[in-house]
Amino acid sequence: MEEKICVLTAADIKNMLPRRMKNSNKGDYGRAAIVAGGARYSGAAVLAAQGALSGGAGYTALCVPEKLVFPLMGKLPEALLLPLSRGREWKFSAKRCAKILPYRAIAAGMGMGNTKQTAKVVGFFLQRYTGKLLIDADGLNALSAYFGATNVKRAFLQKKCEVLLTPHPAEFSHLTGLPLQQVLENAETEVQKYAAENGVTVLLKGASGAMSIIGDGTRAYYNATGNSGQAKGGSGDTLSGLICSLSASGASLFEAACAGAYLAGKAAEIAVQTTGEYSLTASKEAEYIGAAFLTL
Repeated sequence: MEEKICVLTAADIKNMLPRRMKNSNKGDYGRAAIVAGGARYSGAAVLAAQGALSGGAGYTALCVPEKLVFPLMGKLPEALLLPLSRGREWKFSAKRCAKILPYRAIAAGMGMGNTKQTAKVVGFFLQRYTGKLLIDADGLNALSAYFGATNVKRAFLQKKCEVLLTPHPAEFSHLTGLPLQQVLENAETEVQKYAAENGVTVLLKGASGAMSIIGDGTRAYYNATGNSGQAKGGSGDTLSGLICSLSASGASLFEAACAGAYLAGKAAEIAVQTTGEYSLTASKEAEYIGAAFLTL
């Protein structure tokens, strides 16, 4: 815990990225499922799927409540639309959620709503899923609110899947029960401690997307790419989708978290050359993820 944490470099990211084979097909790069959205935050689902479509997975499925399927038709032609809940908001159904258990990576929580139903969906994946699970935003908030710290820890320790948590400092404070100021002042130590004690990887998002910390209890990095243009709603959704896709295509969750944070930040750095930091949007950031890959 006292070891110096290095800042991610382009060379680090090149070594972490899954290799693309010349003689390959979409089945070689895995399936990524984005479990997101609701009537109030339907945009979170779209932004996360945009990030996933730029990350290399062979298939991307956007999983939403069924009444969002029709409004989203055609917005993301490369993504499969799967209704995993009745109505406009999330209502847990084990039968429906089981449809994506064969997927290589799942990202859940973005815009789902901080509700007991969201907690049940995420809890189901923690209990039943055996792949790579990213939990973000409302997924984290709902676990904190409806499971409680003791039950959350039990769920993490009993899980069958790899788990990555992607909180911002306030969400990490709720999850751990630590005062926000303590999280801000001792972020490196608290991330590594929580990751080690719960058997998870943590990406603690930094201010404006830059200086995030990624740790799994034994390894840790800082990411320094990014700018203040990312300090807007939607940037975290795009990041979650990107990380999910990278892990589906072959990276470990730790590697995918490092690469995703670096590439999203680099995309923002490239994008602001035309938009400026005031006007950067998460959608525009997603457009430049390909350019970020090319910088490597």
